[in-house]
Amino acid sequence: MFRTPFRNITIFFALTLPAFANEPMPPLFNDLNVAARESYAAARALALKSDQPVFLVTDTVTLIRGEDLGSLPYTPPIYHYLKSISHLPLGVYSASIGQIESPTDERWMERLRTLLKQVNSTETELARASFTELQRVRQQDILSLSRTYLEEVLTREKTDMASVNIYARKIAPLLLANAADAASVQVDALDQAVRELSEKLKPGEFEKAVAVITGPKTPREGNLQFQYFVFAFGSGSAGTRVLYMESIFDRDAALNVLKTVLNDREASQAFFGEKYRLERDLMADGATVELMRRFGYLGTQPNK
Repeated sequence: MFRTPFRNITIFFALTLPAFANEPMPPLFNDLNVAARESYAAARALALKSDQPVFLVTDTVTLIRGEDLGSLPYTPPIYHYLKSISHLPLGVYSASIGQIESPTDERWMERLRTLLKQVNSTETELARASFTELQRVRQQDILSLSRTYLEEVLTREKTDMASVNIYARKIAPLLLANAADAASVQVDALDQAVRELSEKLKPGEFEKAVAVITGPKTPREGNLQFQYFVFAFGSGSAGTRVLYMESIFDRDAALNVLKTVLNDREASQAFFGEKYRLERDLMADGATVELMRRFGYLGTQPNK
């Protein structure tokens, strides 16, 4: 299994110092800080050079080099079909757990009834989706196993953990197969989109391009878009040329963070001879030493 560590990029300022609620900052120091921060922000605006290619990945993939060179979708309809049907067992499981934990709350049984109705209506629509025969049979199996379980629960008007677990284990291989198919079609579409956009780059520009992946605060390990660009850019690109920006979905916000990252890397190299030092808290090393001392991890210290 491909595993790569995420370097999560969050908005930070290299010149930030701790604030103390009961100790107002003297106006002289505040003016100094404001002036330094203003220079920092102005330089950051210049960090993204007009000749720097950037693949910005949201629900589309956009190629930017000074200006937008194009934007393409990369999620085909069958991806959504597979995902929607795969959500059914998760909904059934969740409503079942709710019924077990709150058996007097009728809303859980009503949710299970609603899911059963959706199973019946979805079966009639399977033929409309562009499934292969193997995929169609798999979706039918998911619906059939779910119907059998739901009908039993609704007849008994209750469920239990043993029944929930049996249902979940039976359906798990089908969910994994759907996930594999969804990944395959999305990777194929993403690859086609990136290759088409890359035709607008000059020779050698792809080799210096960066990719910015936007996503939720807690990225799932193995994020498809992140993995794709790590493979496309090659070894060592994770966290250097391929960046995951958490809780950012807006294009301008993502580019502003990228400018911060690029600016900080240049400053970090100049100050510390280490390109990525400012992607760790500037106080990190001092904090570690102080905390180890304070909590006794450094042994007995001689009296000063």
